[in-house]
Amino acid sequence: MIYIYNDFGGTHTTVMAAAYHLKKLTPTRAPTRHEILTTHNFNELVYADRGKLFFHGIDDEGNPVYTMGRGRSKILIPGVVNLLSMLMEENRLHEKIVLSNTSPTVPLPMTLGGMLSRWLKIDAIGVPLLLYGAKIAYRDIVNLVDHTKSVAKQSSSQLIVLDNKRSS
Repeated sequence: MIYIYNDFGGTHTTVMAAAYHLKKLTPTRAPTRHEILTTHNFNELVYADRGKLFFHGIDDEGNPVYTMGRGRSKILIPGVVNLLSMLMEENRLHEKIVLSNTSPTVPLPMTLGGMLSRWLKIDAIGVPLLLYGAKIAYRDIVNLVDHTKSVAKQSSSQLIVLDNKRSS
């Protein structure tokens, strides 16, 4: 099975989801400032990285975990799904693949922090907002990853696309 966590930039909630999935972050408490900032690719990706898959590691069940930023594209994920479906139909791909959208976990401070830090290069304001937002989002990220893994194990589908709606 292959897990791919995706969202707009692929550099905040996705990487935290991958880190939690790989047990690099604990579910029992929000990560520290140091843990967040040293998470692989946290706040490091740029516009040109959109659409690229980034490998984060192998989970305890032997499954690779990736992240991807999709930007504003409304066609990237459907295009990826179409390509994977075609490869599966032609028996060229035999892995179960799970695409899980982390966007519903993004709180307003993280959105603002990402815009300030990644787009405007104002890290002095953006990074503290990102850290605050990451701590707010962490419980939702943990729940999303747990849900993603549960659906993946229970589903007989070879290709699973989880849009993950925002909880109210």
